[in-house]
Amino acid sequence: MALVLLALLVLLGAGVLVLQRQRRRAAQRARQQQSRERTLFDLRLGDIVQAEAADWVVEDRLLYDQDGFQWLEYLLRDGGRSRWLVVCEDDWLEVSWLETVSLVPPPPLPPPAELSWQGGTYQLKEQGTATVTASHRRMNQHLGRCRFADYSGPGGRVLGLEIWSQPGGSPADAEIEVTAGRVIDPRSLTLLPGDGRSVYRSATG
Repeated sequence: MALVLLALLVLLGAGVLVLQRQRRRAAQRARQQQSRERTLFDLRLGDIVQAEAADWVVEDRLLYDQDGFQWLEYLLRDGGRSRWLVVCEDDWLEVSWLETVSLVPPPPLPPPAELSWQGGTYQLKEQGTATVTASHRRMNQHLGRCRFADYSGPGGRVLGLEIWSQPGGSPADAEIEVTAGRVIDPRSLTLLPGDGRSVYRSATG
């Protein structure tokens, strides 16, 4: 009888140990899964943004800082196509989906109060100067300062100017980058963790 009771106690103890191990493993898997989850604020090189029925790969992450106010711009690529995912949080979260475009003729400087593009009229919403730093580049991470001008158009359309100039350079030598797109619902995006590596840059590039 004593041997039977001892055997039962041993089996019960073994069962408790197995159950504890299973719970620890489940908790560890949950922590690992949580650590791999992505948000719009911590996308990394190689992560995937599913949008427009395509898988866009994060290739760069730019941090803009305007006297302490910050926002993010992610460079996304799908084959030969590229997009900019802009994440700005102030009183509320605003997410924009942009692509690089050309304005013909080029916009005048300083940025005007109103711009026309593809039949729409865009009103100047905000402008200023920001310091820009890239996270996912091996070289030239500090891109310097640029002047920006953000415009809003009909139906949630947006247009942005970035004016880059060399210190001491003349306005005529400034490089103007133009992006256009729309404000989107962040819930329309699916964010997936990648392997932390670039898809479109060589291992040595």
